[in-house]
Formats: sequence, structure tokens, C-alpha cells
Amino acid sequence: MSEPSEFVRAYFVQTRNEIDTEKRERDRILDFIVLILGALAFGIFQSESAQRFLDRPEALAIEMPALAIISALFWIRWRKLQQISDRWFALHRIAIRHYSEERVKEMLEGVVFKDLPSWRYISKDFVLNIALCLPVYGLLILQAIEGHSADQWWRIGLPIGAIVLHVVLSSAVLGRRMRDPLPPLSNEQPSSS
Repeated sequence: MSEPSEFVRAYFVQTRNEIDTEKRERDRILDFIVLILGALAFGIFQSESAQRFLDRPEALAIEMPALAIISALFWIRWRKLQQISDRWFALHRIAIRHYSEERVKEMLEGVVFKDLPSWRYISKDFVLNIALCLPVYGLLILQAIEGHSADQWWRIGLPIGAIVLHVVLSSAVLGRRMRDPLPPLSNEQPSSS
């Protein structure tokens, strides 16, 4: 084990600063999602014609894109988390090269490295995505309940199918775990994925 050079120290500090910047950008995306939902809710509650429109089957043309927009923004947050995780994996590699493995396990780089492949960091966005889509799910369910008749089974099936499809696609896209992009060092155990 060798003491890190001035370059390595500067790189370490710069990378930690970049992680903080990426985290702030992720939070801004979440703020934007909440702002969009608030604007939609305000528009719906301020307009009787918007409320009447949401009772019609054509409302799917608005509700489905709303789900897609919310989930796309969460996908962008997931990609930001992937960029952050790549930086943490690189910092862990640097720490391993310069300190004992036992010491690195007690450093933040070791803790984050251990938890990145788990659900710890990705579960929040998956849960928030579903939770923030609940108002749209509610609109879809109300539309299915209020507008059905025996000869129009699709008025129930289409909204329910849209909800199920959204949950499945969200799980597939946002439920992917972070993986170490670096090949293992010859004296390092591969990370669990």
C-alpha cells in the first residue's frame, strides 16, 4: 500500500465534488416531477371542462403520456445514479490501491461500494415513481369504474392494463441494480451483482 500522490488526492476530491453535483441535479429532477404533478392537479381542479374530459375514454390520451413523462424523468434520475455509482466504484478502486482493505471497508467508499449493487439506493426512486403516479392511476380506475357497461369491457380492461403495464415497465427499467463497470483487480474480490 502506498500513500496517494498529489494527483490522486486531487482526483479523489474532484470526483467527490462531482458526485455531490450529480446528487443535486437528481434532486432537481424530483422537484421538477412534483412541479409537473402540481401544475396538472391545479389545472384539473380549476377547470370543470378538464374534469368532464377526464371522465371520457379520450382522457387516456392525456393520462398515458403523463405516466410516461413521470417515469421518463425517473429513468433520467436512474441514469444520474448510474453516473454517480461509476464514480463511487472508481473512488473505491483508488482507496483499495492505497489503503488496506479493512480500512477501506470503514471508509464511505467501502460502505457505498458494498451497498451499490443492492436495492438500497434504487428502491427510493422505484417507490416514488409508483407513489407519484398514484393520482394518474386513480383517474384511470375512476374512468374504468364509472364508464363501464357489459358491451364495453375495454373501458375497464384498458385502464387496468395500462396501470399493470406501467408498473411492470417501471420495475424493469428502474429496478436494475448498479454494477461495477471496472474489471476486478487481481487481488480484489469481484463485487456481488
